[in-house]
Parts: sequence; structure tokens; C-alpha cells
Amino acid sequence: MKAQSKAYYKAMTEVHKPRLQPPAHLSEAHRLVWCRTVDNLPHDWFSIEQEPTLLAYCCHVVRFAQIEAALATLDPVADLDQFDRLAKLAGNESAKLASHARAMRLTQQTRLKAETAFSRGGAAAATWDADGLRGDGLLA
Repeated sequence: MKAQSKAYYKAMTEVHKPRLQPPAHLSEAHRLVWCRTVDNLPHDWFSIEQEPTLLAYCCHVVRFAQIEAALATLDPVADLDQFDRLAKLAGNESAKLASHARAMRLTQQTRLKAETAFSRGGAAAATWDADGLRGDGLLA
């Protein structure tokens, strides 16, 4: 029988590493975003050092969903000031969550080469969607 290499044993221990678990204090909505983000990627994508960035990303995703739900209830003509304030907040949250997503290499731009991006096409799985996260940040 052939002796196994060090690389083989290293790979085997990597496979059995547990996924990064959400902190206990997270709300249901934050936990949902966390789990969908972590579970959507290879098991070793996140390390403990990335926990603060992942936590901030989850907070911004939930907050963005809450703001968008509030925006959906407003009539932009009748309540222009409130609509404008919420739209600016939504833009800020969107920029922050995109920044965290790029830092953790979650965006398609950071995972695909320009030459192969078109040919790989297809829809990517969302880390949150309308079915799982309501606008108030709670599970549907």
C-alpha cells in the first residue's frame, strides 16, 4: 500500500474543520444571513479572523432589507423628505455591505476571471432572498 503524503493528511484535516458558526447573540435574521453566506461557500472559506467582517456584513444586509421594506411602504411623491432620507440610508448600507462582501471575496467579480465570467453564466445563489428574510429583518 502506498504511503500517504503530508499534503493528503493536511487536506483530510482541512475537510473536517467545522464551518465558522454564528455568535450566540445574533438575532434570527442575522443568523440566517450568516448561515446562508457561510454554507454557500467551501468549508474553509472563512476563518476566525474574518468573524468581525462577516458579522458587520450580516448586520448591513439585515439593515438594508429593513430600510428597503420601509421604502416600499412610502409614496415618494406624498412623502418626499422621508423617502429621500431612507433612500440615502439604503445607499449607504448597500455600499457598506458591498465593501464587506469584497473584503471577504464574496462578489462574482472577485471569484471569476473576466475571460471566463460570461461562459460560466448562470444564476448565483443569493445569501438572502425574499423567501427567507422579510423587510423587517426577521424570518418569513
